[in-house]
Amino acid sequence: MALLLKIVTPTGVALKKEVRSVVLPALGGEIEILPGHLPLIAIIQPGELVAKSEISQEFFAIDCGFVRISADTVFVLTDESLNIDEADMDEIDMATERAEKALEEARSRRELLDPAEIEKLDAKVKYQMAKKLAKFQHHL
Repeated sequence: MALLLKIVTPTGVALKKEVRSVVLPALGGEIEILPGHLPLIAIIQPGELVAKSEISQEFFAIDCGFVRISADTVFVLTDESLNIDEADMDEIDMATERAEKALEEARSRRELLDPAEIEKLDAKVKYQMAKKLAKFQHHL
């Protein structure tokens, strides 16, 4: 028995494949989805998604979003997704630096910005750090 995993971002379908299980960072903590899982809708946070097949695993850094589990389909709707094997560490470092700088500038001008904008910038920093951590862990 398999799951159908679909990862969708604003730019389109990032992944559509059959897997044995999916591990992802839900708001309340990491969850693993296996075939036959009860229907569920949950908020996901920036972190690592692991798509496990019978013979291999794929690692993705994902941003904020939602997951819907229904009828052995795991539908992940996220702002961004990156296959860690395709990630370039130098690009990740530069993106992390830009995100941290933007967040620091926003915090210094807090009275001029909407708190939701600061929260979005904070989420971007977390996503960049998730990419960096996932790439580092799986390529030692």
